[in-house]
Amino acid sequence: MTTSCTNQAHAPAPPGHGPCPTCDRPRCNGSTTPTSRCRKQPIKGATVCRTHGGSAGQVKAAAERRQDQARAAAAVVTFGLPREVDPHGALLEELHRTAGAVAWLEYVVRDLEQGEVVWGVTEKVRKGSGEHPGTDTTKAARPNVWVQLYQQERKHLVEVAKACVSAGIEERRVRLAESQGVMLAAVVRGVLDRLDLDDRQRGLVSEVVPAVFRAHAIEAGAGGAA
Repeated sequence: MTTSCTNQAHAPAPPGHGPCPTCDRPRCNGSTTPTSRCRKQPIKGATVCRTHGGSAGQVKAAAERRQDQARAAAAVVTFGLPREVDPHGALLEELHRTAGAVAWLEYVVRDLEQGEVVWGVTEKVRKGSGEHPGTDTTKAARPNVWVQLYQQERKHLVEVAKACVSAGIEERRVRLAESQGVMLAAVVRGVLDRLDLDDRQRGLVSEVVPAVFRAHAIEAGAGGAA
């Protein structure tokens, strides 16, 4: 529905482009007279109303393209702007995300009734308004859509896992852990050297420090498994 800027004080605006100069509402770029600007709003995505060309096929097509571009721009904001990411980190992130999707879909599939897994409605046809109007339902043997999604996501998980192995991510994580271990050991040695421990306390270091490390490693492993 095309609306107009109804304030008569805004009507004498001369022909031109852009919104109403007073109330800033979108305004058709067409003219009603050589000195008077059209007061109708343009169709969505265009600069003219239906009276001044907005009904033309090419104008509608261009307007639709502009709206598609606007929706795409909004989607970029919704789904996130581009960001720098390490390729190895991106692979690990996708691996974790896909594993989570597989776990969730597994719960959904487990809740399906046995008959729902391979049998379901494939088509519904509305019958006419005769003596017995209603809907004809067609059923067939086919995998449930949740089962299909589950299978697709599992396949994707395997593919991402292979990509991670090919990229040497596990080996890279081992090297990173080793370097962190060397750094941590140097820090511990530096702290112990400054504490001015006696012989008895120094004797306990070789027992206490490894025990604490092992306890933290077990705790971290349990948290990762959960």
